[in-house]
Amino acid sequence: MNKNIAPVRISAKDYAYQEIKRRILKCEYKPNQPLAEEELAKELKISRTPLREAMQRLELEELVVRQTNGRLKVAPVSAQEVRELFLVRSMLEGIIAAEAAEKCTEQDVRQLSYFAHMIKETAQEGDMEAVSQFGSQFHTHLYEVSQNKTAVKILHQLNDHIMRYRRLAHFIDTKETSYEHEVILDFIAKKDKKNAEAMMKKHVLNAMEKAVTALEQSEDTMNESGN
Repeated sequence: MNKNIAPVRISAKDYAYQEIKRRILKCEYKPNQPLAEEELAKELKISRTPLREAMQRLELEELVVRQTNGRLKVAPVSAQEVRELFLVRSMLEGIIAAEAAEKCTEQDVRQLSYFAHMIKETAQEGDMEAVSQFGSQFHTHLYEVSQNKTAVKILHQLNDHIMRYRRLAHFIDTKETSYEHEVILDFIAKKDKKNAEAMMKKHVLNAMEKAVTALEQSEDTMNESGN
């Protein structure tokens, strides 16, 4: 192996895009927080031109919004958006599960079993971060097995926004999440397309209800602290 391979360098606009997006999705930048270009440019140590290009990309992805005065801020959150995101996601994830059930191999089932096991193990430990990580890997593997490029492309866009709600609301029910992944896996291993799709939809819609409840509680807490 060549140890002298130079590290991959990215452009200033790509660096700014990735870093600001990471901070938004991890809620380091809160909903409705103003984003001053001059301050961001200094903080990221880049010029204003690549920063503006990065912000335009984030605006197109609706992670930042332009106010009437022309200034940008982090996109707000709402229970209505949660419902819309998760409803669309439930339909697409259901399609993915059905197609994965049809196409999965024994090796795929073993890999999914590992993720399901780790979800259960970390859930018992109460490690929400790890549950989320292994849950994402479980779903990502299903995306690959399904080979449905269109559904996967749309899901990646949706999941960016959903990740922000996860961070904001901390709504993961680890025990129920663990059980649901095991049931989904069982149907996929049996190549039961119909029930794999139905259970996946139920799984996502259950998460939607938890997200809405947690978000409303979070908003109530913020409102009380502001009074």
